[in-house]
Amino acid sequence: MALVLLAACAEPTPTPTSTPTPEPAPTSTPTPTATATPTATATPTPAIEPTSTPTRPVATAPTSGLSAVPGRPRVVSLVPDSMIVLSGVASGEAAVTGYDYRYRMKLGEIPWEEAETLTQQRAWVEVGGLLPGTTYEVQARIVSGDAVSDWSEPGAAQTLLPEASYFARFKPVLTFRQEQTGSTGLQNAVARTILEYGYGYETKEVYSTDSDLLQRGIVNVHMQMGLPRATERWGTWWDHGRAAATRAVLDSGAVTVIRESRGPVWWQSAFLIPQYTAEANPGLRSVEDLREHWQLFTGAGVNGKAGLITCGTGAGFTCEKVNESQIHGYGLDDVLAAVPSLNWDVRHGTIIQAFREGRDILFFYWGPSLFSVVLDTEYGGFYRLEEPPYSDECWNHMGETPTEDVTHACGYDDGTAHIVVRSELLDSAPSAIDLFRKWTLSNSAVEEMYAILYELQQSISPYPDESEYREVAAHWLRTSNEWKAWVSEEIADKVLAALQ
Repeated sequence: MALVLLAACAEPTPTPTSTPTPEPAPTSTPTPTATATPTATATPTPAIEPTSTPTRPVATAPTSGLSAVPGRPRVVSLVPDSMIVLSGVASGEAAVTGYDYRYRMKLGEIPWEEAETLTQQRAWVEVGGLLPGTTYEVQARIVSGDAVSDWSEPGAAQTLLPEASYFARFKPVLTFRQEQTGSTGLQNAVARTILEYGYGYETKEVYSTDSDLLQRGIVNVHMQMGLPRATERWGTWWDHGRAAATRAVLDSGAVTVIRESRGPVWWQSAFLIPQYTAEANPGLRSVEDLREHWQLFTGAGVNGKAGLITCGTGAGFTCEKVNESQIHGYGLDDVLAAVPSLNWDVRHGTIIQAFREGRDILFFYWGPSLFSVVLDTEYGGFYRLEEPPYSDECWNHMGETPTEDVTHACGYDDGTAHIVVRSELLDSAPSAIDLFRKWTLSNSAVEEMYAILYELQQSISPYPDESEYREVAAHWLRTSNEWKAWVSEEIADKVLAALQ
């Protein structure tokens, strides 16, 4: 992939500090002024493998004893297809006669490439021909006569996404609800990208945990609403208020349920163990087997019992109550205790550390999720112990009975999520509704996008930036065919043209 470096005019004595510094790139994804789709000189990015995080190529930097090294370049982007690179202040003593620059996309197993024009006589260049909505890393090195320095630490910036169609102003603005779930952010980003570039809608996103944003008209699209299945089920647990609020929204007459957005379902379990623990203990396959193997998990336990790293912090979360009821219902309360964590960071750290050290651990989690994908791809995976299947009778028994009196238990019901919209969109945004009626995002697609997200941010932060979600969506849309079943060939071509 070759990029175009548009160098400034040469100067005999470069003065980096006197070069006007462009304004820094916005932290969110703004709308640039240009409406034309840029013509990129880069070739399409190869797809990353969703089941692994590729090892970054290690660059070999030629050196010849030059002591001066430039600082980390500052990289900014104000348009979809280019960015400006400013060399950092050099350390050491050397007569600077020029700079070399090289670049690579942050996502994918992409090697470093040097600019075709190797030496630039100014301390900044404009790099063109880039993919929109994509993070690039750039390094610089000093040229002093025939000598060169080591490459600097990389700087990075994300190019902007192009402006959506002019005709967006004649359509309703689609405002999506975002909440504290990564999969909602991923679904929002994919839907917004298709709707903006394929159909010409303007889209926005509002972050909130309030259940009634749809009812109040603050948002008009929710891509991932969990629906209460029955009054006797959702009315018995700690989150009664949230479920009741959801039911009130659905009964208000202001919204319409379109269809399930995720397929087939997502799962959660309090009885997960590392894959290496399962392989070393072939007799441990179900919760019943824990009675014979509980001593494996005493490292995190209390009062001589094994420990289950539960979902809560001791504040009474629903899943925390469920887990304690399950321990009693499975007859394990004399050998197993639920162990809360201070917060999610502590819980994640406890689990990851056990995997790194090869220790046995019993823990709660759900999937597909960013954390479950990281455990699969980076740490060898985990095994879900078998439990009695969910039933309404069992669930209500656990919910209505004091924990110490629970006599039988069962696993969690698999979750579902639905696309719910303000009813007026049925008439005012028919093309968007048509997309939503065909929408179904597979679990494998969600896992692919989580793998891309992890490669991009190199952390398991549960709250990525909107720009990161949008970059993941753009990368997935370029490399996947799944979404093309939801739209016409013409719409798919429009979306891909905007992302090239």
